[in-house]
Amino acid sequence: MNRKIRKYRAIEYIILCYAAVLMLLIGPLGIFDGSREVSGNENVQGKTAAVTQDARIQQVFIGDGGYLEKISIYAIQNLSRRVVSLTVSDELGETVFSRRVALDTYEAPGFFTIPVEFQTVQGRAYVWEISHPEEAVELGYQQTADAGIGVYGNYYFMGSDQKIDEQVGNNIIMRFQYADKLSFLQKAVILFVIALAAGFSLLLVENHARKRKITRDVKVQWVFKGICNPLITAGAIAGIAAVYPFAYYGGVKADKMVYTAGIHVMAALLLYVVNAKRDSIAPLLPPLKETVLDRRMDWLQCIFWAGALWGCIDYVNAMYNIYQDYAYRKVLIYLCLVLLTMCGKKALFHWRNLIWLAVSAVAGYLYYRPFRGIEEQDKLAMLNAILFAAAGLVLIQLVIIIWKKKTAWKQLSPAFTVLVAAFFVLLLVFRNTRGWPVYMVTAFTLLYIFYLSWEKKERFLGILCNGIILNFFCALVFAVLRRPFRAWGYYRYNFVFHTVTVTAAYLTLVICALFVKLLMQYHKSRRLHTYWTTALMFGMAVSFLLMTMSRTGYLAAVAMGIVVLLFVSLLCYRERFLNFLGKTGLLVLLILLSFPVTYSAVRLIPPLYDDPYIFELEANEEEWAVHKGDKADSENYITFPRFAYCIDVKLFGEEHSIVRKFVDTFMADSGAEPYAPGEDRLEVNGMSVMLASSQETEIPELAPEGEQDTDAGTGDSQTSADGPSDEEDYSNGRFEIFKRYISHWNLTGHDEMGVELPDGSLSVHAHNTYLQVIHDHGLITGAVYLLLGIVSLIQMFRYALTLRQTGRLQDREKPRDDYAALPLAVFLAFAVAGLVEWLFHPCNPLGFTTMAVLAPLLTFRGKKKKRVNENEG
Repeated sequence: MNRKIRKYRAIEYIILCYAAVLMLLIGPLGIFDGSREVSGNENVQGKTAAVTQDARIQQVFIGDGGYLEKISIYAIQNLSRRVVSLTVSDELGETVFSRRVALDTYEAPGFFTIPVEFQTVQGRAYVWEISHPEEAVELGYQQTADAGIGVYGNYYFMGSDQKIDEQVGNNIIMRFQYADKLSFLQKAVILFVIALAAGFSLLLVENHARKRKITRDVKVQWVFKGICNPLITAGAIAGIAAVYPFAYYGGVKADKMVYTAGIHVMAALLLYVVNAKRDSIAPLLPPLKETVLDRRMDWLQCIFWAGALWGCIDYVNAMYNIYQDYAYRKVLIYLCLVLLTMCGKKALFHWRNLIWLAVSAVAGYLYYRPFRGIEEQDKLAMLNAILFAAAGLVLIQLVIIIWKKKTAWKQLSPAFTVLVAAFFVLLLVFRNTRGWPVYMVTAFTLLYIFYLSWEKKERFLGILCNGIILNFFCALVFAVLRRPFRAWGYYRYNFVFHTVTVTAAYLTLVICALFVKLLMQYHKSRRLHTYWTTALMFGMAVSFLLMTMSRTGYLAAVAMGIVVLLFVSLLCYRERFLNFLGKTGLLVLLILLSFPVTYSAVRLIPPLYDDPYIFELEANEEEWAVHKGDKADSENYITFPRFAYCIDVKLFGEEHSIVRKFVDTFMADSGAEPYAPGEDRLEVNGMSVMLASSQETEIPELAPEGEQDTDAGTGDSQTSADGPSDEEDYSNGRFEIFKRYISHWNLTGHDEMGVELPDGSLSVHAHNTYLQVIHDHGLITGAVYLLLGIVSLIQMFRYALTLRQTGRLQDREKPRDDYAALPLAVFLAFAVAGLVEWLFHPCNPLGFTTMAVLAPLLTFRGKKKKRVNENEG
């Protein structure tokens, strides 16, 4: 950042950056895209018969080929805050849109508006139908001949006798709002003009510099200041304006305070990073050669680790066997690619590998061709073909490794290796019809062998840690754009998953990686601009975990955090106690400041992007669900008083209202009433049906082994808006489940994963990793599993101690694994969360990573004390 360039060059870079920003805003972001309204003469000439629970009205209209966003319908009575059902069908009778809508406030007689969001076909006839209003309503109609436009057809009334009465020559008074985007040609012209203006400006700067012979230099940071400061300031001002003067997002005082805090904190952080004084002459971004070309295999391995975790996410989100099969193959494919990056460029690009790729490509195509076009089997066959090619390359490299004796077998820790091998053997012998133990043993045995032959073992944990962080960053972007924070039904934020249990386990894993990296970076430099990205993502990961309201996640993250913070800071880095307290306070402050940023991001950005991703299990047409086209101030999005109420009920019980009292005392409007679910602005009927994903109706085609995760009957199920129904039992029935699983213990395990509970229901898994291993594989395997866990934990503490700095010259010169605490952090989180959840599976993100971090322990033996003969010398 302190490196210098010519000032005129700096000005040219600023011009180019602003031109690129303008092109982005006009092109992909479409800031000039608007909407257009189609309406005719609105002369009310009568009112229809009343639409009731047993009567409905249909209206024909002609689409003009645009994207229909809203339909406004003229009503005689006031249905503000009431619910109606609207369905749109095409001329073939197929439904193209359907949902129940809680109407916004309007003055009657007048128009109420329903967001519809679907693409019309020009000239095609559509029919909308209004039915099942909470209160009877009459609609205004006019003679179609007087409407002034030709898009209206007749309307139909269907009474309780189901007789359809066509009103020839009459139509309901209505308006249509279509998206009005700039055409491709219009955007191309505007972008060309911007590019032309930027080019002309560059020529002027070049000409001026040449004539004046300007040789003045400026720092690179000056360029970043000139580009970023105005953009950050403008973005913050626009955000605050949307929250306060324009009230674009609605909300009460508490909401606006949180949004404002989030915008201010984010803007302040970015401004600090851009403007912070830097003593080093190192650039903001290191040279491309150092970061990409010299470490390209490391970057590839990082991407492949992230891809493997993406496959794990797909697996735990899978609702059907076929989707789990897809996910399995994704995990294995990416793991194969990870192994190949450990082989070196020369081995990887050898002629024999090219021959295998050619042969496997032909064989894969011949295998795939019969399945092409067949639903579901098409994708599975393609993934099988890719896995076949990747596995073949791994097998070739394995043969070379063994043949040339590249594996450093002598480096293995005998006792720990034998223990891991014994557990793997028992897992296979007592797998009891399960397929996943075979996948797990094969995959991780290969990982350990390739790790032994790798010349860059010291990079393994760092690359894995960055892969976890990269995966989280991609998930974070997706969630902020397409996973809104909902107020009803799914008020516990489930990130990129459909259940909060797997969300909490995944976020705990991410927190482990970010925490270890943050401690390492903070130890090297205490200047925020050197580690701000890690700090921000760590704070956001913790904030997301808070929003899940998962006690399991809280317990695992807090236990891991306390142990790692104390052990690494005081024993490994040997920090002074006052410095340790200061760092602890800084971590707490970081989390407090990150929460409004995270909360605001998932509340403010999704309505702008307006393309929510809804899992099949979450899909619902009810009025309380979030849909594409919902207004940014819709009450279906979370509000801070609602969040405070839910977290109070979930964690402390409704009678305490700890968070709620804070909101009412410091963040509520002076005239606002304390929040109570029965008095909320949006009264939703049937709130008791708003259950978590796991409490939906039975799901067909689930994995027969019971591998699909579920929250049913646990403390992490999303309950109704009135709070948990099981407040009496803080364990949420887990103790009873534990007893039932213990009563089924034997030496060899069971074929079936679940057990029947006293009430006749099936507990799909034990909600305890240790009990589940014993149930599935028997007491013998379970005993070895527990022993392996204890020994692994000891090994991880010893391995983390290699971070300790003694000050001796030989210790300073010896290469050290900066991420040596990662196995400890991951294993602690896994062990604690495993007390109340089932995590031991190769496609569970936390379970997968726990097996991966065992690799360095296989070769770790600790420091050997050298005996010195005192008589020598």
